[in-house]
Amino acid sequence: MTDLRWTQFMEFAALFTKTVDLDAEEYKYKLALAERLRKTREIYLNRDPVWFEVLRRDISSSNLMNQYFMMRLVDLGRSTPGDLRKVIDLLWDGEPDIRRIDDFTARLRPHNPEQFSVGGVVGFASILLLARDPYTYPPYRARAVKKFLKLVGWEDRGANGDPARRYELLLQSLDELIRLAPEYGIKLRDRLDAQGLMWTVLNVDPTDEWSSTESAAFRAWRGDKVTAEDVTEPGNSGASKAPEVESTARLLLSAGLRGEPSPMDGSTPTWTSEAAADLASRIANPDVGTGSLMSKLERQLATASRETVLLAAELLYLQVLPLSNVMAATKIARIEKVLSWVPGSAVELSAELRKGLEAPGAFNGGVGFNIQVADHLGWLTRFVEHVTEQPMSLINAALEDPWTFISLTQAVPRDWPTIRYSIDYLAWPSHLQPVVKKDHRIKIRNAFADIIGGPTGDSETDIAKDLHHIRQAQQGESSDFIEWYREPYLSEWQPSGEDAGQRAWLVRQNQGGIAMLDSWLLGEFVSTRAQHLGSPKPGSSYDQVQAAVNAGYQHIDYSERKARAQEYYRFLSQMKVDDFVLTAFESSLYLGVVTGEAEYVDDETSRLRRSVAWRKKPLENGDLPAPMPRLLEEQGSVVDLTDGLSVISAWYAEEEPGEVPPEEEPIAQPQIAVVPQLREATAELAAKLHVERDDVQEVIRLLQTRQQIVFYGPPGTGKTYLAGKIARFLAGEEHGDHVKTVQFHPSYAYEDFFEGYRPAKTEGDNVGFSLEPGPLRRIAAEASLDGNRDKPYFLIIDEMNRGNLAKIFGELYFLLEYRDQGINLQYNPQQTFVLPPNLFIIGTMNTSDRSIAMVDAAIRRRFAFVELHPQDGMISGMLERFLAANGKPSLRAELLNALNSEIEATNRDLMIGPSYFMKPHAESDQGLEEIWKYELMPLLEEQYFGRLNRDKVREKFGLAAMRRKAGMDVGPVDIVLEPGVGSAGAGDAPVGPRSESDETEA
Repeated sequence: MTDLRWTQFMEFAALFTKTVDLDAEEYKYKLALAERLRKTREIYLNRDPVWFEVLRRDISSSNLMNQYFMMRLVDLGRSTPGDLRKVIDLLWDGEPDIRRIDDFTARLRPHNPEQFSVGGVVGFASILLLARDPYTYPPYRARAVKKFLKLVGWEDRGANGDPARRYELLLQSLDELIRLAPEYGIKLRDRLDAQGLMWTVLNVDPTDEWSSTESAAFRAWRGDKVTAEDVTEPGNSGASKAPEVESTARLLLSAGLRGEPSPMDGSTPTWTSEAAADLASRIANPDVGTGSLMSKLERQLATASRETVLLAAELLYLQVLPLSNVMAATKIARIEKVLSWVPGSAVELSAELRKGLEAPGAFNGGVGFNIQVADHLGWLTRFVEHVTEQPMSLINAALEDPWTFISLTQAVPRDWPTIRYSIDYLAWPSHLQPVVKKDHRIKIRNAFADIIGGPTGDSETDIAKDLHHIRQAQQGESSDFIEWYREPYLSEWQPSGEDAGQRAWLVRQNQGGIAMLDSWLLGEFVSTRAQHLGSPKPGSSYDQVQAAVNAGYQHIDYSERKARAQEYYRFLSQMKVDDFVLTAFESSLYLGVVTGEAEYVDDETSRLRRSVAWRKKPLENGDLPAPMPRLLEEQGSVVDLTDGLSVISAWYAEEEPGEVPPEEEPIAQPQIAVVPQLREATAELAAKLHVERDDVQEVIRLLQTRQQIVFYGPPGTGKTYLAGKIARFLAGEEHGDHVKTVQFHPSYAYEDFFEGYRPAKTEGDNVGFSLEPGPLRRIAAEASLDGNRDKPYFLIIDEMNRGNLAKIFGELYFLLEYRDQGINLQYNPQQTFVLPPNLFIIGTMNTSDRSIAMVDAAIRRRFAFVELHPQDGMISGMLERFLAANGKPSLRAELLNALNSEIEATNRDLMIGPSYFMKPHAESDQGLEEIWKYELMPLLEEQYFGRLNRDKVREKFGLAAMRRKAGMDVGPVDIVLEPGVGSAGAGDAPVGPRSESDETEA
């Protein structure tokens, strides 16, 4: 006889089969996943190195893995794919056998016992088995299986047993479900079908086709926590991003939409046509002077009614409530400030509303939500006006259906998408998501659409519905909210290196001889002519835009076609909603924010447009802070100004020059790269380097003012050593990776140093060429990143004069002198490159290897040259200081001074530096002899080649000669000759008995 609990399950399952399309919701997408996994297994068995990335994409596109488990799995697969192969082999090599899940678990869990739970590992194993036979091996989800077994009374059969037993128990329960199905009019084809039905009963809510009695009975049986609010209010969801934020937003929105008293004071209806019209006229009034947003708003509301001021407080509350990048104290202060202006009885922020502002936010509004508060307030006011004009039947429908609600917000005049998406989410967090950038919504939907059978359409509603269904599928049985801006999801929809931040653009208004400024300001748009472009879609690739330009602009030169393609590509695909746009007219600059996607219109003077909210008050185009002068001089009709984003953000935010609103939260802005203030030399650094502190500080001052210096001098003067130590000191010990070293040589070229084409493997194992960055480009890119622009970076170029400098630097010569300007690149002519001001360059030149007299004037003008000479400047006396600091005799210093005084008579640039004698083995007689014999004498013989023969060089500069010159005794250690060299004519002292004094250095 069937257990009563199985009977209850089957009865409710029968109701679901009548109201839910199980094929569409469960069966088909799992079969599609199984087919992808089957192909991936073939790649795996062929030992193709891309196997893991393909497997990762397959699993990430499904709803079958916990995101944290997946993150750790990605770490393992990318760091040690061989270890992961040894685990997967158990299920993908040979015949499938569920008993191997025990070994599979035992091998995988030790790699991360905390995240690789037994249930998660069994789930991963079931996905791999799905590739072998989806009808026999359906997916396993630990929570769902545990709950299912409890509901049908099988929890005591091994639900928490060994891994293989857990999966086996799922299969047995599905077989039982298949056996019972015909009794209840249910048709199940296989275990996969049964698993889909089981999952639906556990996770899907009853539809409107269920009676209220059936629905209540089912929820009670399943153990749902049901409250009155769940039934009457929108927004009920299993996983929530910010529940306290969402609940307080519902409080305000529901009261306002229904025309009920404001939750702010509990008695005043605020969402009225009169209050909305009054607020709209007041915030549109420009005759209140200048100042911060709040100071202007205070003057605008000075004579307003109680309901108008309360409405302003509510709308500002809704604007700032979901932001995670604004501090709670700032949120509360802003709302309390407005409430203090309410006429009549005082209004205090209630504990419930205060709690919403104190709770963590739902999304990062970035710069846009911080500086567009007035624009958002304007849209919210229009939203209230629009709501008051609608019949109550429509309002009730919007409160009961999310898709009706978004139709309501989409109909608000003068759309502002970011705040609209925010309100949609706050009203219906169970269905509409806290993603407020339209391009992000599209990218996320497109990246994961496969798991719902593909996108359903491109309208706002289609995208919103697709995102909802994708989130349902991805979330699975997990109670964790799906975070699209975190891994493992982020890299799926936003490829590595793609810039997702706000940008700024200069669009020149005099296009084709037609002044566009008045049209742009009055029509609130920005445009390019694009009269022959055709109609490539917004978001098109550069190649697609170039093809459209080539087809439509055959009458112009190819170089001009490339420039047009760059212009249209930036306008169509790189420019985004919330980006800044700037245009110049005479001595003024006009600034706005992009509010709409690119669109084509029937106007030959401005066919390609984007809507823009312009600031009507212009800025003076004079004495602009860096890097704006350089950026505004760059060529082209559409110029990327993102390097000046911090300056432009400040312009947009300030209403009156110099006034900073105290209520505003200082949100982190993208930085402008600046010349960082380098730290001063310390006595500890000088002692460590065995130089005078003042000498090191002079070098640091040169770096601060010139940014490019060269250490030059004879061999052994520690040029590279000093460059590295000083650079690492200035970068900070915690930023050792901010210092990079490269060495020039005769075959070194621009392509090695900056960028060039290199052979690369392409699809199908073919070999092609790809543009690869060199060390300068890489460190410049790193120094230019937000978060790095105030930190010093150092590139050390060793043996600088051994390379062909003109060939290596190419057009970069210009940038070495003009750091505040950009230049087009040899391999990227459409791109402007700037040497960031926080990048310092230290070169070294060996005067004995190749005289710096051969270095051209261009390099001399661009670098400050710091001589490191054994007898002058910071190196003079270094060896003496080193020996004294280490408690060693002065013999080595005396020998070096004797050697250099002998060399100076013939060539100052050939002197020997102290580093030869600072090595540990220089302390012994044998070590000193070897240094002289194998390092110094070959160097001197080469330098004096053609002037002195080998014997004369040894006679003049040998160790014995230097000992005599320094007034020391000469022992046998000084006359060791190479084989074949006799004493006659050798110039060394004759062999004699070794005295006791020769046993020591001095």
